Amino acid sequence: MSKVIKIIIFTSIFFSGFVNADHHAEPAPMIAEIFECTLNEGATVDEVLALGQNNFKNFIASNKLSVNTYLWEAISINPPYDAADIRWVNYFSTWRDHAEANAIWRKKGAKLQAKLDALSTCQKPIFMTVHNTGTRPTQSQEKPLVAQVCNLNEDKNISDALEYRKAFNSMANKVAGTQVGSFLFTPGFGVSGFDYVAMVAGNEADMVKIMDGVRDGSVPAAAAAAGLKNPATCGFDLHRSHLMVLARD
Repeated sequence: MSKVIKIIIFTSIFFSGFVNADHHAEPAPMIAEIFECTLNEGATVDEVLALGQNNFKNFIASNKLSVNTYLWEAISINPPYDAADIRWVNYFSTWRDHAEANAIWRKKGAKLQAKLDALSTCQKPIFMTVHNTGTRPTQSQEKPLVAQVCNLNEDKNISDALEYRKAFNSMANKVAGTQVGSFLFTPGFGVSGFDYVAMVAGNEADMVKIMDGVRDGSVPAAAAAAGLKNPATCGFDLHRSHLMVLARD
């Protein structure tokens, strides 16, 4: 079976929200709707953030929609993904949640959309499947977010990446004494060019400990001692993630 076919099969499984009936089964993956945006002339990240944390948050609450929304502020991003200033990310548990939110937005959201359009210019959304691969991070209003854009090595597949990310996250948290979370994004609709994105995020203090652990070599040394080997070749990007809406937990 070729590498490409393996990727398609595993992506299809995750994108369908597959989960075993066993009570030990992991939660079904979430859906991420991501808008890549550039700021209009004179507009700032803080203005978009204020709109999201107030007007948009109130819109979600008043319409009783089930979505969590974050603004990813681009800090240090590798080409070809460095054009966006911000990424507006909506997380949905199901496609039904997305459909309901989309219907309400199309019916009632025109004025709010105009305010957003005045501040930024966004591309059409891409959709990715989000699989939890680590500790649940401590919730914070603002946090560093490291995104690893990865292509699988020969003869490796998404299941190898999931196993590696879970083991690495557990090991890194143990070594650094942190509660940093790990998530794996697989391509869905409208996105290609890589096999997956591994996201690592946590509060400022914990992320600093992890990043210093990578810098001083203690985390890589622990990974090597544990026999952990990355099944992919990855680039590393840095965002600052801002919470705008937490409609469900």
